[in-house]
Amino acid sequence: MPQDSLWPVQAAIYSVLAGAAPLTAQLADGADSVFDHVPQGSAFPYIVLGESAAEPLETQTGGGYDTTIDIHAYSRALGMKEAKAVMAAIAAALHGQDFAVAGQRLVFCRLISQQLRQDGETRHGVQRYRIITEPV
Repeated sequence: MPQDSLWPVQAAIYSVLAGAAPLTAQLADGADSVFDHVPQGSAFPYIVLGESAAEPLETQTGGGYDTTIDIHAYSRALGMKEAKAVMAAIAAALHGQDFAVAGQRLVFCRLISQQLRQDGETRHGVQRYRIITEPV
């Protein structure tokens, strides 16, 4: 069984999102607006790699992981259009795509749920992705 999937999966997703030009073009500071910890005073819109969980799997080639990760999109633009566009660009970069995960082989990455709500002046979108990996 692989040692862990949480950090390798997060690092891979960060790399994909920070390198996705259609996404970073929509963010306030480009690739510097992809966070796992938001610095105080960061400009909107930005995205945050959030909560994650992993369950071990038994596969034909040995152990693997079924990992979920939440990706948060924040916007303060009027209306929902900007937040929805950012969320669509995240999905385009991740859903069904093939990317490298250190020490593991990506079986698939799928968007499994998403929601967008307004909290005061902030639009907050949350997408949950399911990532299946196997050992290399």
